[in-house]
Amino acid sequence: MVSLQREENFVIIELGSHTTKAMQDVSDVNKLPTVHIRSRAGIVKQEETDNAEHAPEANGDSMSIDETNTEGQAAAEQTNATSRDKPADSSDQDPAGPNYVFGSALDSADGDTLEAVVDVFKNGFVNDWDVLSAFLRHIVTKELGLHIIRNTSGFLFSIPALWPKTDLENLTQIAFEDLNAPSIMVVEQSLMAAYGNNGLTGTVIDMGHDTVTITPIVDSAVQTHSIAQSTVAGAVVTRHLQQLLQADDELCAQFTDKQVPLVFAEALKESGKCRLQLLPDRADDAEERQEFEYDGKTYKIKQETLLQAPEIMMQPTQEAQMPLAALVRQAVLGCDLDKRAALWENIHIVGGSSRFGDLQERLQMELESTVLPASNIFALSQTRDTQFHSIPEYFIGWGGYGHWAAFLGACLAAKVALADGRHFVSRSDYNDSGPSIIHTKAF
Repeated sequence: MVSLQREENFVIIELGSHTTKAMQDVSDVNKLPTVHIRSRAGIVKQEETDNAEHAPEANGDSMSIDETNTEGQAAAEQTNATSRDKPADSSDQDPAGPNYVFGSALDSADGDTLEAVVDVFKNGFVNDWDVLSAFLRHIVTKELGLHIIRNTSGFLFSIPALWPKTDLENLTQIAFEDLNAPSIMVVEQSLMAAYGNNGLTGTVIDMGHDTVTITPIVDSAVQTHSIAQSTVAGAVVTRHLQQLLQADDELCAQFTDKQVPLVFAEALKESGKCRLQLLPDRADDAEERQEFEYDGKTYKIKQETLLQAPEIMMQPTQEAQMPLAALVRQAVLGCDLDKRAALWENIHIVGGSSRFGDLQERLQMELESTVLPASNIFALSQTRDTQFHSIPEYFIGWGGYGHWAAFLGACLAAKVALADGRHFVSRSDYNDSGPSIIHTKAF
């Protein structure tokens, strides 16, 4: 099909434990993703679903883009508005079964109408495949405004590390049977992050919501055997910050029940006020407070609290978890000796939990002071230095969004691979061989 060769039709979907990002049209790679939606679903109670079947159709705004979307939100809303003006195809409706709500519709939903709220992913893996299918249909039809029955858009799915073969096959089946995809590609986010930072070799540190994943990449080949992971990630930082805030009696007095809500801690973490100390054993001016605006009120937060919250990622309190610097060392030393210098000299930090101030400087200091000197036995072949890389400056639309490098890399890969039948799986391939065909195509 000629339309498959048009970059304007390509769809990129990056699956994340906290946030899923998506966009149609990769002709201009300086554009940020237009869809930015929380990866969770609300299961509507059956009686509410039965009542809805006999009521007028709800306003389409309830299925608009998640309010947490920042950049590209206006473009996505315009796309959604256009799609709502068109008659929906019957195949665009969710199949019989539980009714789900996503995004801002979930945020504004009455809790009494929901049976449960579930995460689509947990620790980088799919929680429930039926929920994922409904989630992807929502993104494609409601957020991107595509019609499934007339779908001519090739899909590139960017997935977390270490998905088993059965999960790749399940995703392939959903893409062809539930989304009516004419062609698909499945790539790993760590490799896409290296591409986004203009690299083919390096150590990708993906700091996500549920996990921190360190992935060595050599000449575009993911070194799966050397991947190191920790569950001390963004969610743990949020809970740790909540505990620190709860210990502040002056702050707790500002809440009606003297309990700091988790959503308050998450908003504070996302505000950019939390940062890491370059000298962790010193806490200067610990009692000073910073003002934080939340829900129309001003709260004063201890400077010490803002410094201690992300520290748990660098030095976990759980005995079973390794410090971040040691985790990076473990991943690099699992690779061939002659490749380690390139891995140390090409470090890529990405992910939503990588935005804490001074994170790169702190990690570099720890690596150079504790990890590298400990491996003098490899002095002839291993570097004495570490170098960090980010999105090149010529991608002018991505300034300040280095943590989204994996999405940029996916857009760049789609421009090449979705236009070349050697890399993508077509519908005819799927019809001939079934979901397992996904293992025979790679980029």
